[in-house]
Amino acid sequence: MGGDPQSSTSRCVDDDAVILVVDDLRSSRLLIGSVLNAAGFTNLLFASDGIEAVERLESEPVDMILLDIVMPRMDGFEVCRQARGRLGLNIPILIQSGLQDADQRASAFDAGASDIVSKPIHAHELVSRVRLHLERRRMIDSLQTYQRRMEDELRAAESMQVSLLKSDADVAAIAQPRGAALTTFYQASNQLGGDLWQVFEIDASRFGLFMVDLSGHGVAAAINAFRVHMLAEARRRDRGDPGKWLAALNDDLCQMLSIGHFATAFYGVVDVAGGRLDYAAAGAPPPILLEAGGEWRPLDGSGLILGCREGVTYDTHSARLAVGDHVLLYSDALYENFDVPEESLEPHDMAALAREVLTSATGADFHQALINRVFADEMAQRRDDLTLMLLEVTGDV
Repeated sequence: MGGDPQSSTSRCVDDDAVILVVDDLRSSRLLIGSVLNAAGFTNLLFASDGIEAVERLESEPVDMILLDIVMPRMDGFEVCRQARGRLGLNIPILIQSGLQDADQRASAFDAGASDIVSKPIHAHELVSRVRLHLERRRMIDSLQTYQRRMEDELRAAESMQVSLLKSDADVAAIAQPRGAALTTFYQASNQLGGDLWQVFEIDASRFGLFMVDLSGHGVAAAINAFRVHMLAEARRRDRGDPGKWLAALNDDLCQMLSIGHFATAFYGVVDVAGGRLDYAAAGAPPPILLEAGGEWRPLDGSGLILGCREGVTYDTHSARLAVGDHVLLYSDALYENFDVPEESLEPHDMAALAREVLTSATGADFHQALINRVFADEMAQRRDDLTLMLLEVTGDV
């Protein structure tokens, strides 16, 4: 019966459980063994003192320990401490004791005991407590197995979601030949999120920037993000016309999203050679245009949110772009204060912070520096999915 004793926690299923009985009195070991055998427990191990018990635990898988307190060489308290500490066992440990003093009983639990069985042994009580703790251990093991499986599946889904986003090299291959630099940041609030950004090639001089924030968090929002990605990648027609493209995407989402689910979005077409940004929005946070000369202005983020009603039209707006200009796109997690809404940042606050950060950080470093300025701690930062995109007009075509 060899193997890793720590692996025993996955096998404690009622009568098949391996139970280690530790008592320095042979008569007590025989009595406990006969009671357990009569109740159907046949996988019994025995140890005559604490040192022998620890040696057993080091070499054999065990699902439960029935442990006497007063023994030579090593008492039950020390066996408990070693089982929980050095050996790292998370199995039921039932101490058999006649202790009546509350402090002594508390010491048993402090050492790692799961329960105390009165001594002299009462057969019905012993069997009932053994079954109770084995069943509870079985349920905990089942929950832990389920949790591990869910964590594995969430990690796989997270990897799939991240794989939807283009790499820095892919983004640069689109933006740089068209006279721009583009850096991005994405962070889900809890492994899976509903934010999504994409960059599209349109023609030799233009490319598209798309940012969407789907309602909700977790699995449901992530599934919808996959849907939007699929739709946006497939809908190549009208990519050069932001209003028409966003209207078509809205119609698709109205057919796909369930009631109560929606999305805010911004889609812009960057044309550095033509010196302009054409864009349409659906209830998005207003992107901020930071002009090279020091002025700034918010872009119009208004428009009906996606997924609410078919047949909606979205206006295409235009903004002038010049070399040295920056455009900051961001999800609402960057400026909303969920605890104190009246303290949420306004566009002029965002513009001032972005301008200040740009004096000392550019490119990919800009995003983290801006986040550090906005959020006091990481918990506040992870209250919602967070996406940032920073476009810089370089003019290097």
